Amino acid sequence: MSSENLGSKEILPRIEIHLSSSALVKNYEAIRALVPNQLLLPMLKANAYGHGAEWASRLLQNMPGLYGLGVATLAEGAQVRRAVTSRFKAPILIFTETVDWSSEKGAFCEEHGLTPVLASAEGWTQFLKEGWAPRLSYEVQFNSGMNRLGIEPGFLPKFIKNLKTLPESAHPGGIFSHLAMSEAPEEPLTQTQLERFLRIRGELKPVLPRAYFHLCNSGGIWNHKLLGISEFTEVVRPGLSLYGIPPWSGAPERGISPVMTVQSRVVAIHRLKAGDSVGYGGTYQVRGQQPVFVAIVSAGYADGIERALSNRGYAWLNARPTRFLGVVSMDLCALQCWPESRVGDRVEFLGPHVDPWTQAKAAGTIPYELLTSLSSERERVKRIYV
Repeated sequence: MSSENLGSKEILPRIEIHLSSSALVKNYEAIRALVPNQLLLPMLKANAYGHGAEWASRLLQNMPGLYGLGVATLAEGAQVRRAVTSRFKAPILIFTETVDWSSEKGAFCEEHGLTPVLASAEGWTQFLKEGWAPRLSYEVQFNSGMNRLGIEPGFLPKFIKNLKTLPESAHPGGIFSHLAMSEAPEEPLTQTQLERFLRIRGELKPVLPRAYFHLCNSGGIWNHKLLGISEFTEVVRPGLSLYGIPPWSGAPERGISPVMTVQSRVVAIHRLKAGDSVGYGGTYQVRGQQPVFVAIVSAGYADGIERALSNRGYAWLNARPTRFLGVVSMDLCALQCWPESRVGDRVEFLGPHVDPWTQAKAAGTIPYELLTSLSSERERVKRIYV
């Protein structure tokens, strides 16, 4: 969206999302340096975690060590396919929408050059019955203990029997599972999942010698030495870390930096005295005798600023941290400011000065939700790709 014009003067946008191409590329390179023996499968679902899937796919399509690109839905896959060049031959994996397989989904994948994931015994059986295995590249997910998606390990004998009826050219390109607690390698659930995945690999590798195995998201990449993933996987799936956010609160940055900076501007300033309040419901009230300066900012929950940040969230203003005062409304929010603050001053809600894990905790959520709440193309928000 471009800024509006009033006569010859440009109207500044209410809120800007700045997205750094160099940060995205450097994050990819930093992750690859952590696991140099693994191929990378960047996750671009939910509009690349709110960053812009078309933009991200164009930037990443020619990166060294790229295994493919991952999305959640068929529509996301078609969007990425349109964005990359015709020379891009790596798989675009559809991680969730092809679980309940149908011939219509097969035709869509065939038309757009997409790689479906089969993640249920029923879906796999239907996929075979309809004769899609020789026609499409595909991958298969197994449930190692997260109990969300994936074929149960008990189905392996039947699965192997099915594979032996297919030519090698019709075998899956990859076999994978997903860790529920990759940030905690020592947890019993993580250990159980590792053991099950190793058994799955042990049974399938002789039958699928050319298949790629993968298990780890960003948390697993950060814990790759403790998990020993280089011994039993060839691919990793960076998501949150690709966009410059460590995979858990307090995790080391390891060379990554935020790709997204969310900014707005101060549109009014008030000097409140004892007993004064700000915003709907008067939920913030000046208690002491000292005056409190309040900046009104042109950003609200209609722009992607979570209402849950009311009286709890953080921002960056005048080169220092500040906090939300009162309720975040549809179009506006209020921040504590200082006598030197002025109308027009920039405010940062997410970015290099506002830790996303701290902000997410204040909102009672996780950074994933903060980012993906910005995933839609809101008319009131201007995206600036640099």
